[in-house]
Amino acid sequence: MHNIDIRNINFGQLEYFVTTAELGSFTKTAEYMHVSQSTVSKSILSLEQMLGIPLFWREKRSIRLTPSGQYLFEQWKKMTMRIEMDVNEAHVIQAGYSRSLSIGSLDSHNPEMFIMPAIRNFKNKYGQCNVRVETSPAQDLRRMLLHDELDIVFTVLYEMEQLGLEDFEVRVLGECTHLAAMLKSHPLAGKRALHVEDLKECHFMAISPQVTPSYTVMLKNLCEPFGFTPNITCYTASAVALAFNLMDDSDIFICDKFYQGIVNPALATVPLAGTQSGFVMAWKKINKKPTVEKFVNETQKFFHSVLE
Repeated sequence: MHNIDIRNINFGQLEYFVTTAELGSFTKTAEYMHVSQSTVSKSILSLEQMLGIPLFWREKRSIRLTPSGQYLFEQWKKMTMRIEMDVNEAHVIQAGYSRSLSIGSLDSHNPEMFIMPAIRNFKNKYGQCNVRVETSPAQDLRRMLLHDELDIVFTVLYEMEQLGLEDFEVRVLGECTHLAAMLKSHPLAGKRALHVEDLKECHFMAISPQVTPSYTVMLKNLCEPFGFTPNITCYTASAVALAFNLMDDSDIFICDKFYQGIVNPALATVPLAGTQSGFVMAWKKINKKPTVEKFVNETQKFFHSVLE
């Protein structure tokens, strides 16, 4: 058995290793952690030499974990996350609070419809908890949740359905139909309700797949069962920008009642019968912070009382 003096292994080496295993690249790790690529590669090489085992197979243009590296990644990922969470908590306590909580919300959602009332409700009961809120597109919220930069996210239902639920707990807080948003001069604008097949001849505005891949997947899943593919004629860099790109009477985009842009007086929004949308609260299963459990329980009770 290889004799290892663990006193020579530092936390920085473990962080470089875990992050590289997650991102699959020394270059991406260097960019993410704001250091040089040589710093990352030298640190991991030094760790391998101390351990006496290779952690990565290095190929011309890629790297991949060895079986031993995969095992250590799975074990150390939990440990490094726990250390980071504990340090963050210590800083919060030093600042005079008892606990911290980081929350993310879609930047296209109306915050006063759910996230701000929920936070105010929680703060009224747990005033000594420091709550930090970030608003971002769905793809960024997903990344921050995956990398433990956020404890909880409020996002759209289809985003979590497509992400997969193996590593996450998800609670549906509000359900509704999809809405077709259009100019008030659109021929369909006067309808009380629409069916998906009514949209076959429409031009769809969509969020770029590079920004929110799940949005275009949602559109295809919505339309293809009715025998057509959505005719996407314009991509935007954000959900908020969808409303500004309705230019003529054939243009539409899909949203729901929680989208902040529906208050635009130039728009008409018509329910799509037989469809399902809504917003959810999600967090990592391995995040066992007491404040997460308290916030989840209080928020579920709060919305149950508001929506019943």
